[in-house]
Parts: sequence; C-alpha cells; structure tokens
Amino acid sequence: MRSGAGPETGRPVNAILVVRYSALGDVVLATSVLGPLRARFPRARIEWVTSSPYAALLEGSPELAAVHRLDRGGLGGAIALGRALRGRFDVAVDLQNKLKSRLVARAAAPRVIVFRRRTPGRALLALLGADPPMRGPHATDLYAGALRPLGVGGAGRPRIHPSAAARGRAASALAAAGRPRVAVAPGASTATKRWPAERFAEVARALADGGASVVLAGGPSDRVEIDAFRAALGRPVAADLTDLPVDALAAGLAEVDLLLACDSGPVHLAAAVGTPVVAIFGPTSPERWGPPAPGRAVALPIACAPCSNHGGARCPRGHHRCMLDLGAATVIEAARDAMARSPRSPNPE
Repeated sequence: MRSGAGPETGRPVNAILVVRYSALGDVVLATSVLGPLRARFPRARIEWVTSSPYAALLEGSPELAAVHRLDRGGLGGAIALGRALRGRFDVAVDLQNKLKSRLVARAAAPRVIVFRRRTPGRALLALLGADPPMRGPHATDLYAGALRPLGVGGAGRPRIHPSAAARGRAASALAAAGRPRVAVAPGASTATKRWPAERFAEVARALADGGASVVLAGGPSDRVEIDAFRAALGRPVAADLTDLPVDALAAGLAEVDLLLACDSGPVHLAAAVGTPVVAIFGPTSPERWGPPAPGRAVALPIACAPCSNHGGARCPRGHHRCMLDLGAATVIEAARDAMARSPRSPNPE
C-alpha cells in the first residue's frame, strides 16, 4: 500500500530506516524526527538502528516498528547488520554520517538521506584540526533539515517513552523523595563542560531549604563528580537514580520537577520526558544544545565562549572562566524561575 512519496522521485515510501547509534544525547535529540516522519508518511513502517545501551530508550516509541542494535565489532558488525537489513527499506535516513552508518544505510535502502552537521568548508577545517564552534541552529532543527528531501517540514520534539518495567524501577528509587523533586546531574563527558561540584551543592542546598527533595542523577562515568557533589552537599540526598539503566533513569527524570545539569545526556533525556531543565553551559553552544522552555540554559556571557563543539580536557585559554566565574546565585534564580513556570508547579506564574 502506498504510504507517501518523496518529492524528488515520486516513488512510494513504505519503509524507512533511521540510523543514529551514538551518543546518548544525540540519539535522544534525533528522536525529534519521528513525529514529522510519521506525519509525512502515516502508513510507513519506521525502524531504527542504534547501540545496545540506547535501544531500550527507543523500543517504547509508538512510531517505531523495530529497533536494531549496532554493537561494537568495528566495520564487521556494520557489514553484518547491513546484510541482515539489505533491501528491506525504501529510504534510509543516516543521522550519524560515519562509515559504519553509511555501510548499514546503503545496504538497507536504495535511497539514503545523509545528515551533514558541517558545511564542506567546516568539514575541511575539522580535518585540519580546527573545529570552530557552531552556535546554532538547534540540533533538532538540523535534523529536521536533513529530512527536507523527503518533503518533511519543521522540527519535532524529542520524545522518549519508558517501559512499564523502567517506570517501576524508577518509582522504587524515588519512593522516599517528596515533592517538589530536583534532580542534580553534575557529570559531563569532558572536563571543560563540568561546573564545580561545590556550586551544584550550593544550589541544591538552597532549593532543599525551600522544601525541595534532592535527587541524584547520572551514570557510571559520572562517579567522581557524583561523589564530589555528595561530599559538598553535606546532607543525605532523598533519592539516587545513578545506578539505574538508562531507560529507568529516563523514567525517573520523568518523575522529578526539575533537572539541574551541565551540557550532558541527562539534559536531553529529561527534556524528552517533559521535565524542565536548567542546563549550565560553558565551552559549548546553548543555542545548539540547550533545553526547551520552561527550562533554560545558563551561560556566563564572555567573549571566548562558546569555544568548542563538544568540550575538551582543557580550556584553550587556560582560565576556564566560563565555568569558574559562574556563581551559584545565577543558577539558583534560574532554577526557581523554571520551577515556577513549569506546568507541574502547583502555582505556576
């Protein structure tokens, strides 16, 4: 049955494969294409290729008929998956744009739509070791732009639908935490994206003194920052989500009233389950990666920031002012404002 046709060829589009397998935040942001794809091709079968750690985040999506895992194993794994999916799709949407994703996409479908995050000039600079920061547009708008050849217009919102099992694990972890709940995720993938743990603790104490329950969030790679936050907080947390698998972490974030974090995967997880986020930005661009309203990005307005697309191990100028000069008072104000404006607030402004 004809479900729709791409404007360039007029050929029917009955089966679509989306490929995005890393990293956490990017996979979550890429789910913003599902609503627009479904609206354009209401009867098409849509499937997704991702890494195993993120598969559970996608398997509950009502837009997806199947989720395929592309695990480690180098190019061999991609070649094997491509063989398994060969010819099953009319269109493959490659939102990863890496060699492994190309191998899978080109095997799976005769037509491949490729997401290009950089212009040719910027791509050349990146190859030469210079990667100037891209301030905007937002990542979801960039993904939407990749779909224009299919006649898909406008960006959707990222959405995650945790399973009943994930929601049950999250409910158990949060059982002792009263409302309102403020989750704190002090980790980030690179050192320059991390705000000091003692500043997070200062904000958390201020919100707790106002009646909020403090909930820990993050993953195993954030253990150093989580331990530093606990030590600086100086009091017990009401709940801890850091030992949960990523789908249960998403379910837990769906049950808090605010997430406070750096530019990191939990920011996008929380936004995708409808929780307001206050995200602290330094070297990376809030215009590109920031959370939607009623959450907000907080960044110190200095001339050298943003300086990077993904952060790094060291500040290029050696001072790291974008994070070290950002005081807790600014973030406390932003957090209180986001909670007041949240639709979950009992007394929204």
